[in-house]
Amino acid sequence: MLQKAYLRVRHWPVLAVASIALTASVTQAAVSQPSDAQCGSAFEFIGPDPAVAARAKASGQPIYVVADSSEADPDGNIVLQGQAAIVKGDRQLNADEVTFNRDDQAAVATGAVVFGDSRMMLEGTSLQYNLEADQGTIENASYALREKRARGRATRIIRRDASRHTLEGAFYTTCPPGKRDWALRATKVDLDFDDGQGSARNVVLDFKGVPILYSPYFSFPLSDERKSGFLAPSAGNSDETGFEFRAPYYLNLAPNYDATITPRYMSKRGLMMGGLGRYLFRGTEGEIGGTLLPSDKEADRDRNYVFLKQNGRFTPRWTHYLSYNRVSDDQYFEDFGNNLTDVSTTHLQRLATTSYNGDNWRVRGQVETYQTLSGSRPYRRLPQLMFNTSGFLFGGLNYAIDSEFTEYDHPDLVDGTRIDLYPSLSLPWETAAFRVEPRLGFRYTQYSLNDQLPGRDDNPSRSVPIFSVDSGMFFERDLDLWGVDAVQTLEPRLFYLYIPNRDQDDIPLFDTSDTDFTFQSLFRTNRFSGPDRQGDANQVTAAVTSRILSASSGVEMLRTSLGQIRYLRDRQVGLRPGSAIEASESAIVGELWARLTRSLTARGDLEWDPDSGSTQRSVFGLYYRPDNGVLLNASYRMRRELPKLSAPGLTESLEQIDISGLIPLGRNWQLVGRSYYSLPESKIIESFIGLGYESCCWGARVVTRRYVRSLSGDTTSAILFELELKGLTNIGNKVENLLTEGVFGYSRDAYGY
Repeated sequence: MLQKAYLRVRHWPVLAVASIALTASVTQAAVSQPSDAQCGSAFEFIGPDPAVAARAKASGQPIYVVADSSEADPDGNIVLQGQAAIVKGDRQLNADEVTFNRDDQAAVATGAVVFGDSRMMLEGTSLQYNLEADQGTIENASYALREKRARGRATRIIRRDASRHTLEGAFYTTCPPGKRDWALRATKVDLDFDDGQGSARNVVLDFKGVPILYSPYFSFPLSDERKSGFLAPSAGNSDETGFEFRAPYYLNLAPNYDATITPRYMSKRGLMMGGLGRYLFRGTEGEIGGTLLPSDKEADRDRNYVFLKQNGRFTPRWTHYLSYNRVSDDQYFEDFGNNLTDVSTTHLQRLATTSYNGDNWRVRGQVETYQTLSGSRPYRRLPQLMFNTSGFLFGGLNYAIDSEFTEYDHPDLVDGTRIDLYPSLSLPWETAAFRVEPRLGFRYTQYSLNDQLPGRDDNPSRSVPIFSVDSGMFFERDLDLWGVDAVQTLEPRLFYLYIPNRDQDDIPLFDTSDTDFTFQSLFRTNRFSGPDRQGDANQVTAAVTSRILSASSGVEMLRTSLGQIRYLRDRQVGLRPGSAIEASESAIVGELWARLTRSLTARGDLEWDPDSGSTQRSVFGLYYRPDNGVLLNASYRMRRELPKLSAPGLTESLEQIDISGLIPLGRNWQLVGRSYYSLPESKIIESFIGLGYESCCWGARVVTRRYVRSLSGDTTSAILFELELKGLTNIGNKVENLLTEGVFGYSRDAYGY
């Protein structure tokens, strides 16, 4: 069976404009339900007297009858008067007066009638009911559904059996008594609890007393079972697409696979059809989908997108993963993407991989290609095979082996095969206050190249020893921090690395580049990202970390780290010939994390160049999380000589400020916003501001947004609106995804917007 969390869907009762006749259905309503915190004690369901139910159970009688007084009439009926009650199983009838016939088990109740079972609770002015057949009719009834936290009224409710009910002249809402902010009205409603679904005819959706939607028919779920039908539609407007409307339709094809078809009308571009199929088989799950826009009115060409993702296990140790992506053109994500991640996409990955994990070893094979949207074209790996193992030998000696074989393919550049082997031995030794770990490794890399430049070796190789010693000490002391008992640690660390120089000018760059210089870089054995370059080194890293922890709870209150590399000789190996680096010391890098108050934390990263006396990279952020529902973030990022995505081969400086947050305005209102700003360009990267209202049974949100839609910096605007009828559906754009991506730390469960 499908896992509920995996195939969870959000459904919407299909309501058509009065002039349009639609027959549709909805499926499982994965929507918010009214909560006790918002509704309070006002939301109390009607129900029979629980004390009577307890006495009936204790009596052991199949039919339990009780009243203040009773008398028999000539027809064999018993007339019960004053707090009359009849109980059979989970069914209970309470009324001012009940006429009951024990022979055919027929009952007629009048005056303050209350009837209930495990599914529904009913209250009305009169009831005719047969306990044996479990059939009856109640007039002028109020009702409540136990599991749905919903209620309503009907001129008449017909109980056909324990599972099936018909409601005439009914309305339905999840708002508490005394409030009817929204309601569904229908001339007739049929409920079938065994089948898990209901249907209604001539349906009108009222919001604040105003009819806003109509449908001659719709069906809806009474359980968590999935069901084919329309999902929540959305509508909006943006500069790129104009007015848009989406009406997804969900297909429950089988217990282990389903599909969603999504027509997307865009006034500026036309009708795009989208589809998503999901499947779950033994040990395997995945999804396949895409979009198609025939003859885009703006671009005057067909536009499409296809994707596939799958992962699973053949056995508990043997896994696989597939990913395929393709778009019709380079501008697809700029025109149809909805976030910064989409519009910044430069390459689409196509990957197939399989891995086997042993007790202390792992083997992996994969093939990988890309569709290039902008920038240079990467090499294809056809295939790549990797083997890794590590373990213990004797006398505390550890071993590790990393190995790889890759076939690289490129239509324009030198390509070929690469074999990379890296075995190593280490001997760690550790006490409570000191540790040291010497490590000796040997790296051998062999190439077989095609289309090598004249005068260069077609089969270059490189073999180089790698020696390192990593050591550290641990000190601590008690500390009185403004009246709070704390513990401060001091953790100095020394790391020595020696790697002799090897000429690598004949070796191409298949997948190797420079890496960002961070605090973790101080302890790496290669300053490059891949095996095509093994950096030479004779250097010592000196670093220190200090922490402050609560003495009582052990909670970390402050952590700061600082370090630098001292180079004992110039570094000769670079990405390009003649790119030796003459420097006696590296930049100083550091990290900071601090809990300034119970609600305020800070985080920072720094790279400072002592030669130029300038900061090369810095990140600093403040994050405020009090208990009153406020969420505030402020961060600053700066980096010099960052590769420019829109102009490969060039660099640019980056300096950005990002401020975001969510602030409650009283009990029901919330203000949300973000401003993500580029200082060098004096330009907004993304900004939005929104207002939300949240009540017991409904919510509404409106957000206006402006964001960069292309690598060249073009911007577009959009307005999003969402109306949530709790327990029923969401209508409009789903604002939650925007907030999750744009407001750091936001989650719907925690903040409710």
